[in-house]
Amino acid sequence: MPGRLLVSISSIFDATLDNVTSMVRDLDREGVAVSLLVAPHIDKKWHLAEDNTTREWLLGQLDKRALMLNGFDQPVQGRRSEFANLRAHEARLRLKGATRQMAALGFDLDMFAPPRWRMSDGTLEVLSEFGFAVAASTKGIYRLHRDEFAQARNLSVGEGYGAAKWWRRNVIKAAERGAEKGNTIRLSASGRELDQKKVRRDFLAAAAAAVEAGAEPADYRDFR
Repeated sequence: MPGRLLVSISSIFDATLDNVTSMVRDLDREGVAVSLLVAPHIDKKWHLAEDNTTREWLLGQLDKRALMLNGFDQPVQGRRSEFANLRAHEARLRLKGATRQMAALGFDLDMFAPPRWRMSDGTLEVLSEFGFAVAASTKGIYRLHRDEFAQARNLSVGEGYGAAKWWRRNVIKAAERGAEKGNTIRLSASGRELDQKKVRRDFLAAAAAAVEAGAEPADYRDFR
């Protein structure tokens, strides 16, 4: 049975929007579904509520593709990953703030992907309290309402995982090998890296390699 190909893009804000939308169009032309990771704040400087252009574009995507909550205050730089080490109480507070703010802007999201896909046990413990049906981490994908887990490695470009040439080549090879084995392939890219033509080219190449090796394009809504 062939595995799925799940492609996602994070770090979507005013400075990256043009490159993100261009990549989405390229993937659409290739018949590859794209999931979008969104957050109400990025590095305490950008606020979705104050960025009408990005907000309106994202609202226009709600019925077309999967949108996943990508934290409360996603940092631009540094080693910190917002939900990597939080206890349940701390995760609950951040999720409460994020879901309330996103709902007020028209985004009632039931899928969660923490920044850099790093999710603590405490975060996983409280997600169902906020109506999340699906969550994804570095380990795989959780169907929360069914108490099911599907192991699936994530291959990231940017998002703290690098975007150097050698890394991109490894991502392409890993996507191809995994698809040949019938595994679900998860590819993700940071919008901050998509201004580089070589990064764009190789990210598309990784998706194409997975499809050519037998993976079927899908998005995270398939796990609801």
